[in-house]
Amino acid sequence: MFKPLFCTALVLASGFALAQSGDADREARRAEWQAKAEARFAEADTDRDGRLDRVEARAFGERFNKHFDRIDANKDGEVDKQEIAQARQHMRKGRHGMRAGMAYQRGLIKGMDDDGDGAISRAELGSKVPRWSDNFATIDSNGDGELSREELHAAKRAAREERQASREG
Repeated sequence: MFKPLFCTALVLASGFALAQSGDADREARRAEWQAKAEARFAEADTDRDGRLDRVEARAFGERFNKHFDRIDANKDGEVDKQEIAQARQHMRKGRHGMRAGMAYQRGLIKGMDDDGDGAISRAELGSKVPRWSDNFATIDSNGDGELSREELHAAKRAAREERQASREG
């Protein structure tokens, strides 16, 4: 009676110890990253006012400058650490949603691919996804009678760009 109980306790304790060491490593990496980010911000903030204008933001690179207006939440022409943190948090949420959507589509394609060739024929598709069935010829850009993952991604990207263009115009 004592031996199984002791073994169970030992296994649980070692699991907790591993989890804690993993958390400690993660926290250490996070602290290191935070320190680097603080140093980078301080280096870019040449006038030491706690905010970056467009000229100072050039130190963060092209991608940061491309999205400067999005990051500048209060539209005052400068970004502070809080606005950068909010933009980063918003970006992280978007990535998670995108990853989940991509995983869903991969699973959907794999589930419909009855012969396992990595593509979906018209017969395999049937009426499972009406939007794909209705636009099969358009999505099948190479005309081989099958929808590959790349063709589906391209069609999704084209539809997104079309929606964006119609909103802007």
